[in-house]
Amino acid sequence: MKRTYILFSVLLFIGFFANAQFVQDVVNSIRLDSLERKVSELSGEISSSINGTIATITTRVQSNNDLAAEYIKDHFEALNNITINDQSFNAGAGIGRNIVATQLGTVNPNNIYLICAHYDSVAAFCADDNATGTSAVLEIARILSQYETQNTIVYALWDQEEIGLRGSNFYAEEASADGDNIIGVVNMDMMGYQNQAIGDNNFDIDLNSASNSEAIRDDFLSLRTIYTPTLSPIVVQPGTPFSDHKPFWDEGYGAVLVGESWETNDQTPYYHSSNDKLATLDLSYYHEMVKLVASYTATKANIVKVLSTEELLYKKFNIYPNPVASILNIETTISETLDIEFYDINGKVIRRQSISKYGNQVNISEFTKGIYFINIISSLGETTFKFVKK
Repeated sequence: MKRTYILFSVLLFIGFFANAQFVQDVVNSIRLDSLERKVSELSGEISSSINGTIATITTRVQSNNDLAAEYIKDHFEALNNITINDQSFNAGAGIGRNIVATQLGTVNPNNIYLICAHYDSVAAFCADDNATGTSAVLEIARILSQYETQNTIVYALWDQEEIGLRGSNFYAEEASADGDNIIGVVNMDMMGYQNQAIGDNNFDIDLNSASNSEAIRDDFLSLRTIYTPTLSPIVVQPGTPFSDHKPFWDEGYGAVLVGESWETNDQTPYYHSSNDKLATLDLSYYHEMVKLVASYTATKANIVKVLSTEELLYKKFNIYPNPVASILNIETTISETLDIEFYDINGKVIRRQSISKYGNQVNISEFTKGIYFINIISSLGETTFKFVKK
């Protein structure tokens, strides 16, 4: 019994150490140039490629922000290991769009950790409010989607925050009604400004007593000392209800707001104005803030391993049904024409053809019953799936 306990303790220590190294790798991979470019593109200060066309996001005001939603969706579609939900809702102020990406845990898929931000604005530019939070979610997703995790991560970008937290409220109410086991929510809203003349690196953690909000706070305080020791936390309890963590509090979920320090009056003086531009931000401070949230997300996701190129490519496809009688569906997020090859169990090529990204249904009714392989060829490489013709 003692020997078994010692072995268990050793394995537990090894697992903890391995995850800590993964977390450090994630933190080290958060790139300032990538964050800066995303904030510039979302605020319309530079153009970007959206749906294959060069365009400029001139506004993110909720009545006219579909281009921003498409930009977010494009960035998620470029990633592996996630599924995307373009969630439409009507909460009394016209149709809104939440763009939500889910990275399913392989061990505890029902244990959900959610990081989020709102992407709508009240004026032109609005780099701090909230292109900073939106870019942070996209950057963390870019890194963590390359890993297999035990727990599920949801990356959510909300619409209609500025007119009453409508997007996050819609999602939180639906999640509660469905019984979703959301263990922790981190909301990022305005996280790029500090008075550079003071340079104290203060930031706020807003929370209340809902569920395990205090445990999330404690995690942030602990991780801050390891990964971003230059930041100075200000705990605000009870915290502000004026951002997208509030609907999760209302549904009994633990949630915190992480952002620049309104508690010490060190928020952007350009709040809700078109003077809120990239040049007014402290990018080094912003970089550290994103690293901190990345360290929390990676820690709670509990990383299993880095996914290989082959594994990442495999996750870009959904082949169903299996077994199949006649119509084989091939879904993919790769935006290009793909070549496919069908092989029988002996390795003989049965058919070659090309497919596009959308709505591919391949009729294989002439195949005899048995085991087959489909090899899919793209610019990213080749991957093979086995299926049964019944």
